[in-house]
Amino acid sequence: MSSTIKNQATLSRIGSLVFARQTPLVSAERHASLLNALRVWHNRRTAAQELSSLSDRNLADIGLTRGDIPAAVRG
Repeated sequence: MSSTIKNQATLSRIGSLVFARQTPLVSAERHASLLNALRVWHNRRTAAQELSSLSDRNLADIGLTRGDIPAAVRG
């Protein structure tokens, strides 16, 4: 089953109106602070996951308890 567009002239006029005002592509260079914040969040999340995976004894060896993990990750 195929569908055809019977009135291409109308569609092209509507299409040009709809797509003429598209937003430009966002470049990473313009949003360096946002990307940096995401990197920091990801690094903290990864560190918290790794510390949480340690046993209580291993945490005690490095001077932490489970309750200290969020503060240790924040710096």
